[in-house]
Amino acid sequence: MKIIIPKNISYFFKEAYSWLKFSVRTILNFRQIFRYRAETLKQLYILGNQGLPLVILSTVFISIVLTLETGKKIEPFGAKLMLGRVVVIAVLRELGPVITGLMMAGRIGAKIVSEIGNMVLTEQVDALRAYGTDPIKRLIAPRVFAAFAVMLPLTFIADAVGIIAGSFSAITLLNVDFDFFWLSVKQGPSLKDLLVGISKPPFFGLLIGIISAYLGYNLKGGSEGLGIAATKTVMYASIAVLLMDFILTIIIISFF
Repeated sequence: MKIIIPKNISYFFKEAYSWLKFSVRTILNFRQIFRYRAETLKQLYILGNQGLPLVILSTVFISIVLTLETGKKIEPFGAKLMLGRVVVIAVLRELGPVITGLMMAGRIGAKIVSEIGNMVLTEQVDALRAYGTDPIKRLIAPRVFAAFAVMLPLTFIADAVGIIAGSFSAITLLNVDFDFFWLSVKQGPSLKDLLVGISKPPFFGLLIGIISAYLGYNLKGGSEGLGIAATKTVMYASIAVLLMDFILTIIIISFF
C-alpha cells in the first residue's frame, strides 16, 4: 500500500530540513567573523544602535503598566511593600528578555531579510559566488552573529530601564515609599533569577538572525517576494522567540 504524504506536510519537512542545514552551516562559519571583522563590527553597531530606542520605549511603558496593575491587585492584601520584589523578578526573568526578543524580531529581522533579499534580487550574491566567495561566510555569518551578540547587552539595558520605570510608577502613582521599594528590590532577585534572565536572550538573537537570513537568502518572487519574506520573518521570528521562551522556562524549572 502506497502512503501518500500531503503536499503541505511534505513542504514543511522539506523547508525545516533546509533551514536546519542552513543554520548548522551558518553557526559553523561563525569563525569567519574574525576574517570579516569590519562587516561584523558594522553590523554589531547598526543592530544594537537601531534597536536600543525601541527596546527602551517598549520596556518603559510595559513596566509602568505591570507595576500599576500589580500594585492595584496586591494593595487590598497589604502587600504593596512587596511590589519592588515582584517587579524586579518579573523584569529579570521574563519581561526584559521577552520584550527585547519580540522588539528585535521585528527590527533586526526586517533589516536582515531586506538587506540579504535585496542582494539576492540585484544579483550581488551571485557575483560573490562568481568571485569564489561564499555568501554564507561573507554576508550571513556576520549578521547572524551580530543578532546573537547584541541581545544580551540590550536585555541588560531593558532590565535596568524596566526596574527604574517600575520604581517611578510605584513611587509617584501608587505612593509607595522610595526606601521601602528599593529595599524590596534588593531583597527580591536571587542568582537563579539572574541566570534565567541572561540565558534566554542569546537563543532569541540566534533564532531571529537565522530565520531572517534564511528567508532573505532563499528569496523568490522579486520585489513582491521581498515583502512577503519580510512579513514572514517578523511572524516566524516572534513565534520562535515565544516558543523558545517556553522551552527554556520548562527546562530551567525542571532542572533548577
